[in-house]
Formats: sequence, C-alpha cells, structure tokens
Amino acid sequence: MPTAGRLVALLVGLMLVAGCALVPPDSRLAALPETIAAGLSEPVGASAVPSATPSGESQVAGIRLRPRPRKGAFRMDLYRRGDHVRQYTGSWCVGASMQMMINMIEDGRPDRSRRTQKAMYDLARDVSPWEERRPGASTYGWAGGLTELGHGPYVELSAPGKQGALRVAARQMRYTRKPVGLLVWSGRHAWVMSGFRASADPAYTDDFEVTHVYIEDPWAGRSSPAWGRGLDPHSLVRVSRLSGFTRWSSHHRPEYGRDGHYVIVAPLIEGVAAGMAPVAGGLAPAA
Repeated sequence: MPTAGRLVALLVGLMLVAGCALVPPDSRLAALPETIAAGLSEPVGASAVPSATPSGESQVAGIRLRPRPRKGAFRMDLYRRGDHVRQYTGSWCVGASMQMMINMIEDGRPDRSRRTQKAMYDLARDVSPWEERRPGASTYGWAGGLTELGHGPYVELSAPGKQGALRVAARQMRYTRKPVGLLVWSGRHAWVMSGFRASADPAYTDDFEVTHVYIEDPWAGRSSPAWGRGLDPHSLVRVSRLSGFTRWSSHHRPEYGRDGHYVIVAPLIEGVAAGMAPVAGGLAPAA
C-alpha cells in the first residue's frame, strides 16, 4: 500500500446512505462543474493550443497528454484485466471503489484482497471530519482517502444534468488519466467510471458529448431489491441507459435544489488553476 501523503483540503463532502452513503450539514457545493458543463465563454489562464513534445505526446496548458488531442470520436479506457473488485460486505462499496481506482492508477499486479478493501473502507471513515456511527463511508472520505494515499487530489463535484456531470468526468479523466467515482442509486451506492466514449476528444474541443461509459460496479454478481442486478465487471453502458446514475438531493444540500444534482468524485490536475481541465480554449476560472 502506498505511503500516506498529506491530506489536502477538499471542496465538498458527503456520506453514502443505506449502507453505502449521508451528508454533513456543513458540506458546500463546488459551483465550478455547473459552469464547465454549460460551457465557458470567458476562459482565463494558459492557452490550450496543443504543442508537440519530443516523445510525440502533446502539451495543452502545460499538461502532457497522450494520445495527442485530435479531431473525431474519442475513446478512453483505463481498465486492465484484474482491476475489478467486488465489495466483500454490503457496506464496503466505497472501499471497493477506492481499491479498484488505485488498481487502475498504479502499475503492477492489482490488489483484490479483503484486507486492502477493509483498509480503504476504514481510511475513508477515518478521514471524515465527523464521527462515523453507521456502516458506510462518505464521498468526503472517498476523495480524501485517495488524496491521503498520494493518488489525488480528488474532490467531489456535481452538475444539475447527467450529461454535464459526465462531461466533467470525461474531461478530468482525459487530462489526468485517472478514474472517476460516481455516486449512484440516489446516494446509496458507488460506481467507478473507468473509461468513456465521446463524440469528440475532450482535449481537442469543448463541443463533445459523452455517449458511453465503462462502469466498474462493486455490487457485480449481486442484486438489489430496488435497483436490480449489479453491473458486470467493465460494463460498457450507453449514457441513455445509465439509469443507476441518478440525481441526489437532501435538506443538507439546499444548493442542489429540490431535483438534486449528479455527483462525481473526480481527480484534479496539480499545478493548474483550480485543478480543472481546460475548456473552450483556456482554463476555467473558479466560480
């Protein structure tokens, strides 16, 4: 297991309910994703014009990208055989999701052990700023745990629309080459987005739509009375059929509104303004 790093301040936090998620009253929404999802007309910061490197990679806003930004449909898949891990108990969905994400981030043989999954679950609970009294872990702990272990920074982000949230997820994945967590089943479960297909390259243009996502469901092989059978490992799902990824609302989150928001646990880009990927030809200003 990697040596624990320094925990950075997180933007927002929330707990999984009914076994996998619950929300602290002092949580606050990161307004930036909603702005990004709508498209920014006033980009600031470094130019997003690609420049070639000797290795054949590309740099956009100082970020080295592979493959190079290009026209046309785009596909990205971080999953390697063996990365998927089922949750060992009904309350360890966040621990299993962290375990899978680390498997994708790190080189070498994937770790699928119960011992590591429990350690991830315990870490997610330990780094939460409140005392955990019920089974389950939080997205604050999910993001904070990954950051604590040196795989971040990760934060919780949200958008009012499904496509908007997935566009942010795809853009952050494209620029960091790290997986994204999805809060699903109305806040009751966790999935990992290990890849996506889009109508265009998020690093080439802001005019793109996410059409499919690759999902790693720690509930694979089991069934939920409310949500049905868990997705098979590395399922490719058309966005129009991604029914499990739903809005989440709570009186603890008035900023989400009555209809709720789609919530993701996304990697940030170190050394770039706000950690957000460039949009519309520049860096997104913090809202």
